[in-house]
This record gives sequence, structure tokens and C-alpha cells, in this order.
Amino acid sequence: MVAVRVLSSILKNKFLIYLLLTLIPTVAISSVLAQHRVKVLEDQNKNKAEDYANFHTMNIENFFNETVGRLEMLASSLKFQNTSLENLETLLRETTGKDPRLSGFFWTNSNGDLLISTNTNSKNINVSDRPYFQRAIKTEKTSFSDVHIGRVTGRHVITIATPIVDHGKIQGVLVASLRMDKIEEAIKNLVTDEMVIVMDDSNKVLFKAGSIPEENAIKYSMKMANVPWTISVLVQSGNRLAFWKPFLKYMIIFLTISNIVFLWAQYFLLKKKVKREQAQTEHHKLELIGKLAASTAHEIRNPLTGIKGLIKLLSEEYHDQKAQSYFDVIQTEIDRINVIVSELLVLGKPTAHTLKTDNVNNIVAEIEPIIHSEANFMNVELTIHYCKESLLVSCVKDHLKQVILNLTKNSLQAMPYGGKLSITLEKLKDNCLITVSDNGVGMQLDQINQAFNPFFTLKKDGSGLGLTVCKRIIDSYGGNIFIKSVPNEGTRVKITLPLVVDRDSY
Repeated sequence: MVAVRVLSSILKNKFLIYLLLTLIPTVAISSVLAQHRVKVLEDQNKNKAEDYANFHTMNIENFFNETVGRLEMLASSLKFQNTSLENLETLLRETTGKDPRLSGFFWTNSNGDLLISTNTNSKNINVSDRPYFQRAIKTEKTSFSDVHIGRVTGRHVITIATPIVDHGKIQGVLVASLRMDKIEEAIKNLVTDEMVIVMDDSNKVLFKAGSIPEENAIKYSMKMANVPWTISVLVQSGNRLAFWKPFLKYMIIFLTISNIVFLWAQYFLLKKKVKREQAQTEHHKLELIGKLAASTAHEIRNPLTGIKGLIKLLSEEYHDQKAQSYFDVIQTEIDRINVIVSELLVLGKPTAHTLKTDNVNNIVAEIEPIIHSEANFMNVELTIHYCKESLLVSCVKDHLKQVILNLTKNSLQAMPYGGKLSITLEKLKDNCLITVSDNGVGMQLDQINQAFNPFFTLKKDGSGLGLTVCKRIIDSYGGNIFIKSVPNEGTRVKITLPLVVDRDSY
């Protein structure tokens, strides 16, 4: 039951992390981009509606202008023909039907009495009370009426009145009926995917062309110049899918990307966790090995001391040359065991001694003769570069000597046929840098990764504790040790140690 609860808690936490880092940002970004896309489409539809409104307004105005132009041309021809009413009627009847937009012509005097009608024999009709007639008489220009049902034709028409003026005197008024159904027909022939609504100045709908749902449409309106009409054009706006289509598209894209990033982050964190756990495991192993090494070293030293003393007594008792050679070999091997035991003690308790402040320049100078001697024996050219400034570090002098001697010993053994060994001391900000370089056989990458592991060695008679002890000592001083090596080119080991502030310099 407890395991189930723990598993449930882990899964819940992972889901919350996934929700916060992946799903919520993906939904938010997709929504913003989808809304932006919808706004772009709405702007495009608004521009489309405006273009359509301009187009249809211009066509209706051209329709009126052509009609007025023809009517005024007819009025001009009548003006210069000094004929009787019978001849005028004959001329108007001959013109009737040539333009299907006009349902008929009428001739009135200046008082509004209807004298000629091409539709019927209308008698006793007076149009002087009509506003369009009064405007035509007053302005002496063509005037339009509102849409109305013609007294004679019974159709929805617009009456156009054009006065004929000669030397400042109105001879008569030419009246024509413009058919609304012809205007509507002309607009319908031009409509594609839009809807056109024509309204008068009282917002009364005169006619509609096209059909789309007005509640989901984008509307643009324009007023006409010739007549007090408003032309409104509606285009279909984006439906509900206008948001959801781009939203789902962006959702899929960003969900894929975010999942890849999330999985990569999970992999990176898991890899980092594994490395951290491996480091902790290695640390625990090293501690365990250290404790085991320290206890083992103490146990070995006690009988080793007795053996060493007895061998010394036996060597004094037996003076035979062959026996003495055996005693020398035994003594050498005991000394070698002592060295290994000393390394085990350092591995177990590297901080057992009191740290003191020493100058690294002086420490290296003290062991320089030893290194020179071994380098000459191995036919290796030794170069030591000391630092001009004091390099004060907190350490145990003998331990730091042991580290440098171990590194130089490894370098010399890596150059069995001679070579060059270099030791450089530098000051880098608040650190002392010790560099030991050689041009020996070098190491592979996997060998470098295992170099500081206990008991790992490339030598036939090596203990595998030298570099482990070096790292243990350097770590105890708060420093770092790095190895860089190229096979058949050489190895470079860098040690950084924190400098101690020289208070005498203040």
C-alpha cells in the first residue's frame, strides 16, 4: 500500500511538471497565435468588404450617371426642336423602350401639368407637389425622387426630372421613370460571395442582393453621391473553425516541440542525476576503501615491524654472502610494503596531520635534487620553472612532496627511452597552478577516466594507489587535479591549490 502511494505521488508530481512546462504553455501560445490569425482574417475580410462596397457603389453611381446622361441628351435634342406637342409625343414614344432601365417618358409644363405620357393617356395629373419637381424647377438641374410606386406604371421607380431651359425660361420638364428592378438586377449580376443591401436615407431597405447570415458577417457601408442611399456590403466572417483550425495546427506543432524539449530536459536531468549518484557511489566507495585501507595498514605495520627487526638480527648473525643477499632482498621488499602501507594510510586519513602554510617554490626546490637524479638516470631532460612571486598554500609539506614525486615518477616511467619533463609553477589569481608535463607514451580517454580509481594501474608492479592518494591529498586542501593526455604525444597534469593571503603584504 505504501509503495502504491509513493508511486501515485511520483506520477502526480511528474504530471504537474508536465502540465506546467508543456501543456499549459502550449495551449497559451496556440491560443494567442490562433487569435492573431483570426484577427488577420478579420482584417482581410474588412478590406474585402470595403473593396466590394466601393465596387458596387461605383457601379450604381455609374448606372445613374449613364441614365442621367442619356436623359439630358434627349432633353437637349428637344430643346432645339421647336415642334408641337404632337411631334414631341411622337419623338418620346419612339425613344421609349430603347433603354430598358427607363419605364417611360413624360412631358410637363413649368406648372407641373402632365401634357405627354408615353405609357397611358393620363389626364389631369399634376406633379408640382413632388419635391423632386420643385427642386428641378428651383435649381434648373436634374433632380431625383425617392423610391416610390409610379402612379402610371405601378412599379417601384425613381422619377428623374430634367428641366429644359431656354434663355432663362423653363420651356418644360422632361420626366422619366427609372426602374428599381433594373438596378437590382444589375447588382445581382455582379454579386459573387458577398451580400449587398441598399437603403435610403430613412434606413429603409430598398433591395438586397446575395444571401449570407448577417450575424456572422463583416459589414462595410458607403454613402452615394447622386442619391441619398447607403450601400452596405456584408462578407462572411470566419466561422467557429476560423479559431479552432489554426489553434489545433499550432497545438500539434508546439506540443511536438515542447514534448521533444521536455523529453530532452528529462533525459538531461536523468543523466545528471545518474552522474551525481555515480559520484556519490564513488565517494562512498572511496570512503569505504579508505577506512579499510587505514585499518589494514595498521594491522600490516604491527607484524611488519617485528619481521623487519628479526631480519636485521638474522643479518647480523649470518655473515654468509648468499644469506646477506637474501636478507637484502627481504629488506627491500619490506621497505616496498612500508611504502604501500604509507599510501594506504594517506588514502584512509589524508587530513590526519596539521596543515601549515608553506611556499610551493620552496617545497619543489627541496625535492629538485631527487627529481634531477631520477631524470638523469632515465636519460630525461628536466626543466623547472619557478614562480617569481611567493606561492603560499596551506598543506602538509611531506604530502605535497609526495604528490609531486608521484607525478614525476609516473612521467619518468612513461618515457623509458628518454624525453622531456617539465614542472611549472604559476600564480593564477587566487590559486597556485602546478603543471607537470612530459612527452611520453600518453593515455587513452578511458584510461584517463579511470586514472584516479583505487587499484587501477598500467604498470606491472604498480599498486594503483599513487594517483588516488594524490587526488585525496589535493581534495583535502580544497584544490583540483586534472589530467590531459594524448597517446604517443605526452601527458600534462595540472594541480590548482588555493593561495593563502600573505598578511605581511598589506
